[in-house]
Amino acid sequence: MENYPKRFIKAGLIYFVVGVLLGIVMSVEPSLGGKLRFVHIHLNLLGFMTMMIAGVAYHVLPRFSARPIPWPEGVKYHFILQNVGLVGMILFHSAGGAWKGGIVQILFVLSSVTAAVSIGLMFYNLYFVLEAPRIEPAAEISPQMKVGEVLNRFPQLMPVFIEQGFTALANPAARSTLAKFVTLEKACEKHGVDCPSFVSTLNNALREKPAGHSLQTQRTAPARSWQTEGVETTHPSGMEIRRGEHCRPDTLVGSLIKVYPTTRPVFEKHYGEGCFSCPGQAFEKVEETAHMHNIDPILILGDINAAIDLELRGGDSET
Repeated sequence: MENYPKRFIKAGLIYFVVGVLLGIVMSVEPSLGGKLRFVHIHLNLLGFMTMMIAGVAYHVLPRFSARPIPWPEGVKYHFILQNVGLVGMILFHSAGGAWKGGIVQILFVLSSVTAAVSIGLMFYNLYFVLEAPRIEPAAEISPQMKVGEVLNRFPQLMPVFIEQGFTALANPAARSTLAKFVTLEKACEKHGVDCPSFVSTLNNALREKPAGHSLQTQRTAPARSWQTEGVETTHPSGMEIRRGEHCRPDTLVGSLIKVYPTTRPVFEKHYGEGCFSCPGQAFEKVEETAHMHNIDPILILGDINAAIDLELRGGDSET
């Protein structure tokens, strides 16, 4: 689980304990009910319930919808603003901010607005993580476009580049340096690829899979079967990988780790070791797992293919 969902849950539990203690105090001394009721209610509703819901939802919804949170940085701001707003409301209300007027009331109102803004951030991230991505018409790719520009605008075309021999692009360092300055025409010339044909392939891929869709590209070949505990099964929803091949967004994680065991540390680095305690990971696609963990699929694909290259080079040197 990521840091901020855990922090939401821990903070919610702390607020819950404090709220319960205040409830006990109010039951023992009913005369304090008028002063503590506001604090008790907001500790339980805005503190415990809202934070618990946020922590669980931030962890679960991206995994259920297989989409990243729209604004991951907003989770941090939500946590900070909600705590600041809630604590401020409690302190300034206890100081008479709701009825005394003056600076205390102003601070109470500002704290309330801060808490409201935090709820707005929560609504944005949790509502739109459930929304289907907007599909926009794909523009035509020309030979004069930079390789980096094409991949930034149409990241779903990465497998097409790799299939045509541009395997270096699987490395994030190559994408962030040379790809920014080299045109498709120059890249094709360097790799001995027919540029008009390659550009046509890219544009055809865009028409088949619009830019708003996932990174996964269509394959005409049926899914290959593979052995799982001695039973041969077929997984049409994902592709298996064979020795010598590079990883694609639709590669099955179980097949990948079986063929290239050295890729397992890559998943542990990005997802944590607990990822492999889930039995379903063997049948999930690499792209899906990246979205579930709010990680750029291109980033983890680059690390996976770098590990594959190292393993293949190591195997070649041994032979």
